[in-house]
Amino acid sequence: MVVRQFGRLGFAVVLARLLGPTDFGVAAAATVYISLTAVLLEAGLSSSIVQKPDLRPQDEGATFWALAAIGLAMAGVTVLFSDEIAAFLDVPDLGPVLVALAASPVLKGVSNVVGAKLQRGLRFRAMAVTEISGTLAGGVLGVVAAELGMRYWALVVQQVGTDLIVLVLWFAAAGLPKLVVDRAALRHLRTFALPLVAAQMIGYGSRNIDNVVVSRFLGQTALSYYTVPYRIMLIPVSLLGNVANRVAFPVFAKVQDDRDRVRSVFLRITRVIGLVVLPAMLGVAVLADEFVETVFGAQWLPSAPVVQALAVTGILQSLTTPGGSVFMGLGRADVSFRWAWVPLTFVVPAFFLGLPWGVTGVATAYTIATVALTPFLVRAIGRLAGFGLRTWVRSVLPAFISTMPAAAAAWVVHIVARQHDFPAVATLIAGLAVVLAGYLVFLRVFFPPSFREGLAAVRLLSTGKLMKSA
Repeated sequence: MVVRQFGRLGFAVVLARLLGPTDFGVAAAATVYISLTAVLLEAGLSSSIVQKPDLRPQDEGATFWALAAIGLAMAGVTVLFSDEIAAFLDVPDLGPVLVALAASPVLKGVSNVVGAKLQRGLRFRAMAVTEISGTLAGGVLGVVAAELGMRYWALVVQQVGTDLIVLVLWFAAAGLPKLVVDRAALRHLRTFALPLVAAQMIGYGSRNIDNVVVSRFLGQTALSYYTVPYRIMLIPVSLLGNVANRVAFPVFAKVQDDRDRVRSVFLRITRVIGLVVLPAMLGVAVLADEFVETVFGAQWLPSAPVVQALAVTGILQSLTTPGGSVFMGLGRADVSFRWAWVPLTFVVPAFFLGLPWGVTGVATAYTIATVALTPFLVRAIGRLAGFGLRTWVRSVLPAFISTMPAAAAAWVVHIVARQHDFPAVATLIAGLAVVLAGYLVFLRVFFPPSFREGLAAVRLLSTGKLMKSA
């Protein structure tokens, strides 16, 4: 996942530099579509393969045919309505790009049952080799396409190439899925998987309507300035929260009758995520100008305030994302579905309220809504896993307290560097070094148990034994 997330971000940085804000806006709009296919196909129906205590060939077959049908249907709808979608988003060049990207859901649909079988069997090495290979090879294809002058079509080359490589390698690792079906398998899909898909669709809407709002009302270039910081915010969510979900989901499914075990694993995950994400995200927020200029170039500096506004959202989503594995692992897709409506109801209006202040206003409104809703989400998770809001807060408090003085010191570095006109890259390196050193010292002196747990987690993660120790 480290290679996958930083590989994707790295190739996105290269494409952003090669294409510029205007052409990259077309790619950013297309990314909304790619995210939708991932929600429907990567973690929806295929989750039933992981969660079911006794998996039968008929369960594999029902899930395979359902995903293949959904993938084909999505491709058809995309081709039919590509021009209308482009007109609605006010991105004229998007229509042909969406037609080409229609191949992506078909490829995902026929491959995800195999990926779910690998996850169920905890075959993370095979998954890692496949996804690293797909990410790197697809990214290289995209960069080569951009260098050849294909402009925003480079994203199509990257995405379809990645999906095709993953499909081939997953089939090589796990073989073809079983293609038989019976009524019991279809009934399990209806009772478990369909509510989960609905919840994820609603969650997708909550997370991506901001992109639609920005594109429709602020324009294609503004979407670029919003999407790049959004990808930065998603790094800890994807790298930490989604990794935890991928591993914890099958673990929770295996121990779903042991509430104490579920609580122990979830809180351990939360503490480890907090130890990493709090100093990282707040450090980037304090040094946002230097970070954006160094990584993306001076032409992207208008996105620096958005980085700062979305930092808190990135932290909170990273800490709560593993709650999805609790809902799924315990077979409570109904709770996930009911709770998914809450962010949609409150977050979406916030996007419109922030519009008068541009992309920074939209990002700030997003963060305010996320802060307000997080306690309720934690309580929903805690009711199933057996802990309260105070317990959750105590699990992340040492990392938060230790980060504050370190971030303040980095802010001083930022101010002094600007007064003396230091290069952005030198300021960024110095500021991040101050954050890291100050954070580790403060954590070691005032919260030694947390410091030791962090070191132990690093050792256990390097050997794949973190979940076993929890």
